[in-house]
Amino acid sequence: MCLTASSYSSIAQTITVTVFDSNEKALPNVVVYLEPPKNMTLAVSNKTLEITQIDKSFSPYIGVMQKGGSVKFQNKDNITHHIYSPVGDNRFAFKLKAGKERIKNDFPTAGTVAMGCNIHDWMSGHLLILETPYFAKTDEMGKVSINVAQGGEYKVVVWHPQMREKDHRMSQMITLDNTATVNMTLLKPLAQLPTQKTDEDFDFLSDY
Repeated sequence: MCLTASSYSSIAQTITVTVFDSNEKALPNVVVYLEPPKNMTLAVSNKTLEITQIDKSFSPYIGVMQKGGSVKFQNKDNITHHIYSPVGDNRFAFKLKAGKERIKNDFPTAGTVAMGCNIHDWMSGHLLILETPYFAKTDEMGKVSINVAQGGEYKVVVWHPQMREKDHRMSQMITLDNTATVNMTLLKPLAQLPTQKTDEDFDFLSDY
């Protein structure tokens, strides 16, 4: 059946998604987002996402935001970081001295942004920029609940940079009418998370 805008319920709906790993254990800290029908008008968020550099690592390791929002990079270390993303339309690079912060609100396209530090090359983080305002990261029980403005046919997408699937995603379609509950199980184990530390001492670069 072809859904039209007039066929959607205008009453707020809730989608609850639980994500399990390949051993059927609840999987925390993965992104779940909803792609609504293409002709549905989406709200635009101007929220600011905070990504901290602390203990020579990115926190959180995975950030997610809607396109048009901002990211506040905060350096809580006592040394300079040189944060960068090397490829794609969203590539960037800047130095951030100890205790300073920088707002970046000029990401032109949706997509994934892999981040690192030119000084501390073990540091890594990921930013997922979405068109949709409907997203969250799973809690310790592997669960998210997302409220949407209208019912209809949605694509439920699970994303994690260590997911061993095409584009690090898996998805399924659902037709939302009132409350929907979805369980999604990864077919393969996640790849190992990168180690966010080194035995080397880079403190001599504190005045970089």
